[in-house]
Amino acid sequence: MTHVVAIIPARNSIDSIAATVTALIETEVVGEVLVVDDASVDGTGESAAKAGARVVVLDSNIGKGGAVAAGIASSGAPDSYLLVDADLGASAAHATELLEPLIEDKADMTIAIFPAEGRSKGFGFAKLAAAEMLMEATGHTFMEPLSGQRAVNGALMRSLTLADGFGLEVGLTIDVDVAGERILEMPVALVHSPTGRGIQGVLHRARQLGDLTRASAVRLGWRCTLESILRSLVRRFKR
Repeated sequence: MTHVVAIIPARNSIDSIAATVTALIETEVVGEVLVVDDASVDGTGESAAKAGARVVVLDSNIGKGGAVAAGIASSGAPDSYLLVDADLGASAAHATELLEPLIEDKADMTIAIFPAEGRSKGFGFAKLAAAEMLMEATGHTFMEPLSGQRAVNGALMRSLTLADGFGLEVGLTIDVDVAGERILEMPVALVHSPTGRGIQGVLHRARQLGDLTRASAVRLGWRCTLESILRSLVRRFKR
């Protein structure tokens, strides 16, 4: 039987973390739900533990990439990892569908494509920039370049050095491609809390763009990364 560890990086997610943990546990597909509490101040870790997760508490906020890396370091050696965002709630149960292509040896990493109504309501520039960076790096078009919902072969995941912060997804996709492994995007009926267009949403997207730019630059160099950003700007203003 395949041993799966679900890793949920979480910061100040008390409104949704218990429902997300419960949904994963109730599938009986996931062997362990491991929540990495990234220095929350709202009781996220306590809520996750009460719901049945094992919780790793970080003393200071290190960002998404670092939180996932901390989870991997605490996970042992599972056959597969399931990366899940804290805000999926009950829909997190569907994330286990991402494991099927790994079990059937059809992919080494799968990426969830959200339903159209469940996608972010932001401005879309970070997503465009990420798509251009991945096209430059891999030669492939990705519908959800920033999707945090992924299933990854265990040995493969443990062999990688993850990008910091919100650069996690772009760095992970590039690294898996460079390793010569198979990547598959697939639609999954997930629902999350979209980032809006208010000031907090703008600040979030700015941090995200900065992180994914650094992740790309480490792997592709600054010239290719900046050229990718320029192409995404052109695409954005042609809309």
